[in-house]
Amino acid sequence: MAYEKGAITDTVFFIGRPGCGKGTQTSLLAQRTGWKTFSTGNSFKALRDEESPLGARVRADFDKGQLSPDWFAEYLFADALLAVALEDGLISEGFPRSLPQAQYAQKLLTWLGRPYQVIHLLVTDEEAVRRQLSRAQVEHRPDSDDEAKIRIRLDTYRTQTEPALEYFKEQGSLIEIDGTKTREEIAADVARTLHLS
Repeated sequence: MAYEKGAITDTVFFIGRPGCGKGTQTSLLAQRTGWKTFSTGNSFKALRDEESPLGARVRADFDKGQLSPDWFAEYLFADALLAVALEDGLISEGFPRSLPQAQYAQKLLTWLGRPYQVIHLLVTDEEAVRRQLSRAQVEHRPDSDDEAKIRIRLDTYRTQTEPALEYFKEQGSLIEIDGTKTREEIAADVARTLHLS
């Protein structure tokens, strides 16, 4: 079933460990619904490749697998969200990644009157490492080209992103989905969660 306006959610956040499949599921859901997408990773990667003072600053953090400041990610998200018409949907991959970002997103969406859902794709650390190393072999991913960098990102996930997930759980907006299934099975679970099937 195709997406129809009036569904209970028009903003979706995919959150999870590095390599959990956020990008894949964002793409599949966008194809199904026609919604716009936002990716902090893609935004930072584009900035990283710029030959500019900002590009150099972003590159310094990105290549070490570190997150940029909350305010910067919040700015990029708000810029993307405010450009989306209220009657259209937005799918966010990898934002929010910290408790302050989660609180910021919730306040912004409440102010705009946009319902939202947070989908946590569940994979283990070991699976995340395996997927990241495999992806780094075929993509230009300096943040994922060795296990030490990936472990830093996983530590960051535990200390910064897990509190954000707990916050969304308290808000009643968090849904957990098994991220170890096939991409098609996960997409079907997502569609059911969002009442699109």
